[in-house]
Amino acid sequence: MIPLRLQIRGFLSYRQPVEIDFSDLRLASITGHNGAGKSTLLDAITWALFGEARRRDDAVINNQENAAEIMYEFLYENNRYRVQRSKAREKTAILEFYTLNDEGLWKPLTEHSLTETEKRIRSVLRMDYQTFINASFFLQGKADQFAQQNAASRKRILSNILGLEVWEAYREAARSRLREAEYLLDSIQSQIQEQEAEVAEEGERRNKLEELKKELKRLSVLRQAHEQRLDHLNRLAAALKEQRRMVELLAAQLSSVEQKTAASQRRLEERRNEAEQLQHILDEAENIEAAYAGWQSSRRELERWDALAEQFQRLHQQRAEPQTVLEREQARLEEELRSLQQQAQQVARQQAQLAELNEKRKELLDQQQELSQRIQQREALSNALLELKDRITRQRTEMTHRQEQIEAVQERLERLHTDEESGTCPLCGQPLGRAEREALVTRLEAEIASGRQAVQLLQQEIQQARRDQQRLEEQLIETQSADQALQANQRQVSALEARIQQIEEQQAQWQKQYAPRLQQVEQILTAGQYALEARQKLAEIDAALERLGYDPQAHAAARLAEQQARPAEQALRQLEAARAQLKPLLNEIHQLESSLEEDQRHLEQLRRDYHEAAQKYETESANLPDLAEMERELFDLKEEENRLRTQIGAAEQKVNVLFAIRERLKENHVRREECARRIARLKILDRAFGKDGVPALLIEQALPEIESRANQILSQLSNGGMNIRFETQAEYKDKKRKDMKETLEIIISDSAGIRPYEMYSGGEAFRVNFAIRLALSHVLANRAGARLQTLFIDEGFGSQDAEGRQRLIEAINAVKDEFACILVITHLDELKDAFPARIEVEKNNHGSTVRVLTL
Repeated sequence: MIPLRLQIRGFLSYRQPVEIDFSDLRLASITGHNGAGKSTLLDAITWALFGEARRRDDAVINNQENAAEIMYEFLYENNRYRVQRSKAREKTAILEFYTLNDEGLWKPLTEHSLTETEKRIRSVLRMDYQTFINASFFLQGKADQFAQQNAASRKRILSNILGLEVWEAYREAARSRLREAEYLLDSIQSQIQEQEAEVAEEGERRNKLEELKKELKRLSVLRQAHEQRLDHLNRLAAALKEQRRMVELLAAQLSSVEQKTAASQRRLEERRNEAEQLQHILDEAENIEAAYAGWQSSRRELERWDALAEQFQRLHQQRAEPQTVLEREQARLEEELRSLQQQAQQVARQQAQLAELNEKRKELLDQQQELSQRIQQREALSNALLELKDRITRQRTEMTHRQEQIEAVQERLERLHTDEESGTCPLCGQPLGRAEREALVTRLEAEIASGRQAVQLLQQEIQQARRDQQRLEEQLIETQSADQALQANQRQVSALEARIQQIEEQQAQWQKQYAPRLQQVEQILTAGQYALEARQKLAEIDAALERLGYDPQAHAAARLAEQQARPAEQALRQLEAARAQLKPLLNEIHQLESSLEEDQRHLEQLRRDYHEAAQKYETESANLPDLAEMERELFDLKEEENRLRTQIGAAEQKVNVLFAIRERLKENHVRREECARRIARLKILDRAFGKDGVPALLIEQALPEIESRANQILSQLSNGGMNIRFETQAEYKDKKRKDMKETLEIIISDSAGIRPYEMYSGGEAFRVNFAIRLALSHVLANRAGARLQTLFIDEGFGSQDAEGRQRLIEAINAVKDEFACILVITHLDELKDAFPARIEVEKNNHGSTVRVLTL
């Protein structure tokens, strides 16, 4: 993996967006003060790729920001990739993965979930986070991470670095095929057992077939006899069915004649009733004719009153127009009177309000003077508040600066306590005696105490200043409210003066124009001096109505008398109709009586024929068996016969299939032998692909090359004084065991002999780890499909003396051609110019910043 571009925003100490272009950097140092954010650049790369850094939670987000975002582009196996990871506080991270295609466009490789996308990135890189940092990173404080692993973890990491994980895939494929073969063998064995059991049933199956054939023959004879008897009974039933049809026909004729006779009887009764009603009307002929004559007289009297009513209506309509004019004029005058009275009441109320409005205006003018005095104090308060805010800002800046100084001193003090046994300064790498160390510790502790006292004093001053600021802000808010109150007061005064002027103008207009009109309207209405022409016309029409003499009550009485006598007209018409209808009706009654006597004779004959036919049918059908039951019995016999035929077919099939089963049984015996041999071969492959098989052999082959290269580098770093050796086998604690266990131990020797890894100083241990790491990278670079093309060294020089640092620089320059990019992190000023390019990291109040320099 070769880094090309890195963008950081809101991640750890990087608050503002920062971008680094690695495309022209092959060997560069990353420099800056402690805590500036140098190691954060490496954390950003691992967090973007694997979601892991110093922490995995929201702690990676800058305290002043709500989200962290990393964009990392890199080159891997001639393909360019881009990873973008972002995370907002208390929310799930978002991960995007792209590759650059031949058209220069970014093609998405993102999966449907965060976990699946991380899995794909690990698949492309062919390593996880632990393998990556163990092979490519010399992390701060973790330079010995590979050597400190136990033997099993060390061997796993080395296996992943060498690309031996493919053998695990081979082993998994072999195991999958082994499981399939074992499942197939079980299936074949089950088939053989089932087939042998079926062949053993041959005799029983043949006996069952013969029994079924005998039962079928018996049922066939019984079915044929039942069919013959049922056929005879069906012919007899057909004859009875014809007799039944004749009985039903006679019953239908009898019902029809009975209905016809009943209808004739009802019609005869209806005609007789009609004749009686007509005769009753004829008996009342004299009374009906006298009532009709009285109705004619009432009708003539009503016509006379209708003529007088018509004349009365015309005169009454002529009266409506002058009456309307009179009422309209009266309504107009009354409405004008009400309007003028309301205006008089309003003028009286306004006169009472005028004194109150003048008093209110005086009060508002007094308030204006008081508010103007308060507003004049606002400028002085604003100046005092600005001066206080500037003082708080300066105090906070000074406090932040002192806190950063305290953190830096604390870090130096912690490193002194951590490396008490060493004779060198962990800060600059120079020799340091015990007395000098103690003096340095005392001085640093005094600086921390002094700094804390200063920070505490600043905090107290800031708190007091904030209280003063709050008090001034409250006073300033009061002056702002006074300004708003003054504007409101002025608007109220203007409104009051306008209202006073309006009332005075309205009162003057009332006295001049509307008060005289009020008295005039009251006099006109009281005297009735309005619409005089309409009043004259109404008097003339009323005199004409009196001369006409129309009486509405007499008119209504004549109308009632005519209405009460009006039924005499209908009675006369009914009398005339009765005289015309009576004779034809008597002739129809005579004809109906004759026809009814003939229908009665026919009905009696039909009843005798029906009873004879019904009695004959009941006698002959009484002895007929239940044909439906016999048909069900025949159907059951056929069903049983068909069932036996099906059973015979199945039994014959079971007998015939035994020939094919014997052939398949022979084939399955052959298949079982072949499957057993395949399982044996797959088990051999499973053991060969395991960690103790081919991968162990490949590690055994690679270790001499790694060991040789590591010793070359270590010899250069230690001036030939140190040597390492790898052991891949060791004895078990149980002395009775003759075999050896697989391991990966690191044996270190120097001029003093062989010592455990833990007994070497920090500088010596770092040289060993550095040599092993470079050796691993060198071996991979010489192998096909190498993936480690970049080396990151984080703070590896602090544990070395001047000579050790020089040897490390020489070793890095010696192997730089084997890597596409080497990045070295250091805080030592004397090493800034030791490399051809430099990435400078600085930290200010806005977070860490980056600058790339080419020497």
